[in-house]
Amino acid sequence: MNMRQVALAGALLTLVFLAHASGRLFQIGGAQFAPSIGIYTLMALLLGPQLGWGPLVGIGLAVGILTMLATSSPFPPANIPGHGLAFLLACALAKATWRRDRDYSVPTMIGILAITLVVSWTLFATATWFGLAGSGPMARSFERFGVEFGTGLLAWWLFGFVGVAIPSFIIGLILLPLLYKAVAPALVRYGMLPAREGQVAPHIAS
Repeated sequence: MNMRQVALAGALLTLVFLAHASGRLFQIGGAQFAPSIGIYTLMALLLGPQLGWGPLVGIGLAVGILTMLATSSPFPPANIPGHGLAFLLACALAKATWRRDRDYSVPTMIGILAITLVVSWTLFATATWFGLAGSGPMARSFERFGVEFGTGLLAWWLFGFVGVAIPSFIIGLILLPLLYKAVAPALVRYGMLPAREGQVAPHIAS
């Protein structure tokens, strides 16, 4: 990683932390939004194809730790696999779909977001379930929006998927393409990302 990539990763990690901390404020009618997933998916699209797995694993660990510190969930350590590993999955998908001669299409971005979010929630829900096994928050019947899901791990997964994952996907569906289309060209102009084939990065006077 060069210094510009370090600076970019640091700025995006700060946004991940702030977005995750703000999640506790975005609770509407029983639904909770997690905009941090869209932010670290954006980071994967920007940095995943440019960096090797060593730096990306370090960034993934940072994502997990920062979301753990910012969370309001009852079992904070679940954020490390839930978001750190999900970020690495998003990087793998970004590497697999990146093309030197063209940008990501909106369907590709949304597909990466959807896969990342489902895996993120599954890892987070499973880690939380076993971390709190037998305790009050898990030893109950789960219900949301008037739908009774019952008890057990599957009920807990469905309860959170309906109330957190789907609302988070909706907000990511809007934010991710808009942010990528706004941020990526600016980063190319300032030399923080390489220009694609046939694209000339404008000179920025010092």
